[in-house]
Amino acid sequence: MTTDAGLGPKQQYRLVLFGHKAAEVGAVCLVLMVQGHVFDATLTHFAIAAKTGLLATVPLVGVTLTHYARHMANRWASSALIGLFGVAADAFMHGSHYPGAYTEAVLTGFGAFVLSVVVSYTPLGHRIDRLAEAFAHDHKRS
Repeated sequence: MTTDAGLGPKQQYRLVLFGHKAAEVGAVCLVLMVQGHVFDATLTHFAIAAKTGLLATVPLVGVTLTHYARHMANRWASSALIGLFGVAADAFMHGSHYPGAYTEAVLTGFGAFVLSVVVSYTPLGHRIDRLAEAFAHDHKRS
């Protein structure tokens, strides 16, 4: 995974964060949307899940443009944020396939949170954490 295309460490982190968190939310959304029957998923399901993942990730990347970016270096904070934004994105993109208007959205957010925490303990997660260190020391400037 080489992201060095003349980008600084913060831009590399934003790029990796965008792709990897969008995939996490999208994967959880897809599984819940088809109620676990992944082989029954259509291109429409994949498109909705991809849009949901992208929509959930945009505000997360937006956080990295603020002075709160240093919190993204914490796996629990970034996972909680992607879970929260995942709930909002899923609720916005489509109705629930489960009883209750927001049941699927809440399950998507919770699933994205859990998946994000699990991935953060993998070698890929450790590489992303090293990129996030570019934000970890920003608060010492004040």
